[in-house]
Amino acid sequence: MGTDALSTELRALRDIQREILKRPQDLDAVLDLILRRASQLTEFHSGWLLLAEGDNLVIRAATDRRDLGRILDIEDSVSGIAAQEGRILNFGDVDRDARCSRLYKVPAEGRMVSELVIPILDEGKVIGVFNVESRKPDAFTGDDEERLAALADQAAIIIRNARLAKETEALRQIESKILGGDFDMESILDEILATSLELIGSRIGQLLLRDGDDLVVMATTGQEEVGRFRVRVNDSVCGLAVIEKRAINMPDVRVGKFARLYKPVLGGGMRSELAVPLLEEERVFGVLNVESDKVGAFNKHDEDLLTALAGQAAITIRNARLYKEVEALREIGTEILDRVFAVDEVLSLILRRGLDLIGAQFGQVLLTDGDHLVIEATTGQEPRGTRVEIADCVSGLAVLEKRPINAPDIRQGKFARLYKKYLGEEMRSELVVPMIEKNEVIGVINIESREVNAFDRHDEELLMALAGQAAIAIRNAQRYEEVERARHREKLAAIGELYGDLVHRMSNPMGAIRAWIQFIEGERGDLLREDKELGEALEEIKANAEKMMDMIGQLRRDSQEIQVEPVDLKSLLRTALEGIEMPPSVRLIEKVDDLLPLVQANRQMVSLLANLLNNALEAMPTGGTLEVGAEVVNGGKEVQLWVRDTGRGIPDYLQGEIFKPYFSTKKDGGLSHGLGLWWAKLYLEGLGGSIDFQSQSGAGSRFVVKLPVSSS
Repeated sequence: MGTDALSTELRALRDIQREILKRPQDLDAVLDLILRRASQLTEFHSGWLLLAEGDNLVIRAATDRRDLGRILDIEDSVSGIAAQEGRILNFGDVDRDARCSRLYKVPAEGRMVSELVIPILDEGKVIGVFNVESRKPDAFTGDDEERLAALADQAAIIIRNARLAKETEALRQIESKILGGDFDMESILDEILATSLELIGSRIGQLLLRDGDDLVVMATTGQEEVGRFRVRVNDSVCGLAVIEKRAINMPDVRVGKFARLYKPVLGGGMRSELAVPLLEEERVFGVLNVESDKVGAFNKHDEDLLTALAGQAAITIRNARLYKEVEALREIGTEILDRVFAVDEVLSLILRRGLDLIGAQFGQVLLTDGDHLVIEATTGQEPRGTRVEIADCVSGLAVLEKRPINAPDIRQGKFARLYKKYLGEEMRSELVVPMIEKNEVIGVINIESREVNAFDRHDEELLMALAGQAAIAIRNAQRYEEVERARHREKLAAIGELYGDLVHRMSNPMGAIRAWIQFIEGERGDLLREDKELGEALEEIKANAEKMMDMIGQLRRDSQEIQVEPVDLKSLLRTALEGIEMPPSVRLIEKVDDLLPLVQANRQMVSLLANLLNNALEAMPTGGTLEVGAEVVNGGKEVQLWVRDTGRGIPDYLQGEIFKPYFSTKKDGGLSHGLGLWWAKLYLEGLGGSIDFQSQSGAGSRFVVKLPVSSS
């Protein structure tokens, strides 16, 4: 190469460098400048500068603008052959070479004779080609090849820098959206995937988020359903990136030690795969995965670029989740602190919300009781009320040390001895946080997973925030229940006083009636003997008066102050059944569970049950079926008892009256004060229970009593 030619080449390269400094991101303008400067180094009549995009070459600069944007198939063009083989091709006459003649693409200026193609390589990877042509045969010499190859090296640097600038700007824009508080995670993840594919020149990819032992597709170029399609962490290339927390670059998915892990989700023709974990402070949120139908499609630069984008995706996910977690904690706080719940309801709610926050499936809430923890809410099969010693379980460590206990593998070390398999044999890791109120541990939230090392520091902090709210809510609920119990006691006492006053008022006139009967019998006995009908009437009055006095006596006993205590409802029901006379025409069916918990009541339940049984028998004067039963309902919080008959039923128009005082359906002259059901309703409500019924005229009635299970 002569001195003048070398000087011209150096000036051309210097001009290009100055132009690049002016507009580093305007790649097309810079490529156009490179092509124009090439014409100063080598004479040609038509020229293209093409960049690789997937399986194609795209004309990004051309001597004739009509060629801009043309797409050449790598498999079906001379430029494509140079790109595939990574070497210079110089044809003195395109028609003399059979392969060249077949693959030749005519430029806008018309068919040429000579063609010189120079691959543009960046770190060994072909990223584009120079293609110059001439109407003269054998137009390009070895010097031309050297000059354009030198320019191609410069072009590679220029393209790399321009792409870096574009990549930096793309990352900046994504970061700006994230920092600007755009928590539309779905759209940002879509944008990250699209940007990734554009920047590395690929067309096929996915973005997957971790969900326990699975990865869920959240953005894709394929046909798999977003939010539903899953792959296993322990059985996929993407999962390997999660486990090893590094990029996995498979030049050929069909060979090598990881070939068995490849899943042809994005198409059966894929040959290479690059999976990069979405990693933020050692926490893996998911995977950014791209694939190609070319072997060895991805290089170290692609890994670095995808790692940067994956980092942005991880920040997006973390911010979106933090936002949702803060909102969730606020909503939970509102839900459990601003409303009054029973303790059981609060505990169930805390467990549900804790599992939702951590994204787990298995857990328990346990409350302290002396030296034990008592299971009060659970996803497992163990019964509520199961007790475990604080000194002999992982949850107990959280109580004793007043701090979270994160057991990465409960089958190893000290945790293996302490772990209790209440949630299943397959559990592997456990996170327990104490619920502390005024420096006192009142219980723990226990979350478990089938996966080893499932919980991190973030999970601990999140669950501790919930535990703080939970402790306050539990104490509030316990205080509320204490107030309710006191209110029930006061209500029962007031009812007793009311009943006592009613008994007193009934006793006076009944005492007068008895006195008059005795006077008539003593002073007018002769009259009664003479008038037999009058004597019989007085005997009936006397008999009914005695019955009424017996009732008043029972009412007086019922009106005494009610002392509530844990009682065996099954035993009380048996006593009530033994105290009634069962007609031979009535068939008794008993459906009482064998293991009923104790309920809050007292011996007066016998009178209440006897009243319900007698009412049922009186509704079946000609016989029928009497069914009595009892079972645990409402998640173990109540016992439900029922009395069902097949008698005459209660007419619709009377069903709204039966719990009112002095109401009675007796039509046969039988004596009834009409206070039994009224008293039953008041008594049961005073205990925190209830009574209800279903009835149909002519088809019988079913009375249902519910009582709270004793907490003692």
